[in-house]
Amino acid sequence: MGAAKGVNKDETDKKGKVIRQERYAGSLQRSFYVGDNLTEQDITARFENGVLSLSVPKAEAKKVPEKKVIMIEG
Repeated sequence: MGAAKGVNKDETDKKGKVIRQERYAGSLQRSFYVGDNLTEQDITARFENGVLSLSVPKAEAKKVPEKKVIMIEG
């Protein structure tokens, strides 16, 4: 993960006149392991209203073997 941030600070005088204002700007990068069976084409991303949404397909669940019951008479 890497991040970079820049800051501009502004001030006001005693009468409230703006002399300087603060502004934050930056970037963020993050990576994570998603498995060997996925490619970039399998994953989709959307950035909307300041929210980044990622869609990563879920691996197929392993099938649980059916339980079979044999009735024993006796």
